[in-house]
Amino acid sequence: MDTLTEIISACGSAIVAGRFGVVMWHLNRQDKDREEKAKQTQRQLDQVLANTEKLKAHDDVIMNLSEALKEVMTATDQNSEGVKALMRYLLQRYHATYMIRGFITSHEKQEYLEAYEVYRSKGGNGTGESWKREVDTLPVRDDVPVVNPYIELLKNGKGE
Repeated sequence: MDTLTEIISACGSAIVAGRFGVVMWHLNRQDKDREEKAKQTQRQLDQVLANTEKLKAHDDVIMNLSEALKEVMTATDQNSEGVKALMRYLLQRYHATYMIRGFITSHEKQEYLEAYEVYRSKGGNGTGESWKREVDTLPVRDDVPVVNPYIELLKNGKGE
């Protein structure tokens, strides 16, 4: 029995050593997995930080573009008001010319209507509308040569 006891003792030690080896292999494997997961987590964190920096840079660009857009909008509004003032002057001048002359050509009427539409689209008021109504009442004459009164005044030396 001594031999049997020795064999069982020897096998038990080998089984314990084998199980211990398997446990150690699993523990080492888990350590490697944890290290790999930690590295992967760090890579993801680094990517998030890099993306955050990119987004911050994009936010700065968007803010700059927003400010530039506000400036463009202000300039556009001011330009629009200038165009409206110029169109009002043009309509007033044309209106006076046509009313003094007593008729309008079809070409002049088309130009007047185009100018009026620009003036109206820029927020022009009722004065331009009343001038348009008066111009609309004028007879259209394409059979009479048109003389520009302002050029005639300049030719005669009265425009100085």
